[in-house]
Amino acid sequence: MNLTEHKVAQRDRAVVLGPTEFRLLRYFMEHPGRVFSRDPLIDSVWGHCIYIDSRTVDVHIRRLRKALNGKSDQDVIRTVRSAGYALDPEAAFS
Repeated sequence: MNLTEHKVAQRDRAVVLGPTEFRLLRYFMEHPGRVFSRDPLIDSVWGHCIYIDSRTVDVHIRRLRKALNGKSDQDVIRTVRSAGYALDPEAAFS
């Protein structure tokens, strides 16, 4: 992830992300393996002073997965039932 140029590459492949997906990935990469529920993700990625529906997080997670996983069988973003989402460090950095 190149923060200066706002670019992401995975296994020598450019990954095209929207601004929200970029911020979401950055947050996950800063906390690999840690599980976040929707509300903390909203506060950290969108900000404290904004109201969005919690299901909006699901939409952006789906977009992020689509961009990152490509043809890979292994999902980089892990869903933890009744808890939230996490970046799977083994899948993301292997």
